[in-house]
Amino acid sequence: MLGRRSADRPGRVAEDGEELEVGYVLRRGAWGAGYAFEAATAALRAAAGELPDQPVLVVTQTANKRSLKLAARLGFRPISTFEEFGAEQTLCTAPLSTFRI
Repeated sequence: MLGRRSADRPGRVAEDGEELEVGYVLRRGAWGAGYAFEAATAALRAAAGELPDQPVLVVTQTANKRSLKLAARLGFRPISTFEEFGAEQTLCTAPLSTFRI
């Protein structure tokens, strides 16, 4: 999914919040097959073709090394950590223009 991260949640780069956030949830049986990478890339390329350049966020549990690796593969870089849902989260960001083709 690609949506706006609510300004009342922790983890943002703009003071007013509402940044684009990419997220994915897959059944365990689909992990490692490249579906999240393909879906996220397609959504980000479509958004980059329609929207002005802006930061895009990925937030994942710091303990989820596979998700952090996927974020890095997509071109996101970690910029901070914070506590949410009872666990440390890592906030990663990339400019939307990165995904223009």
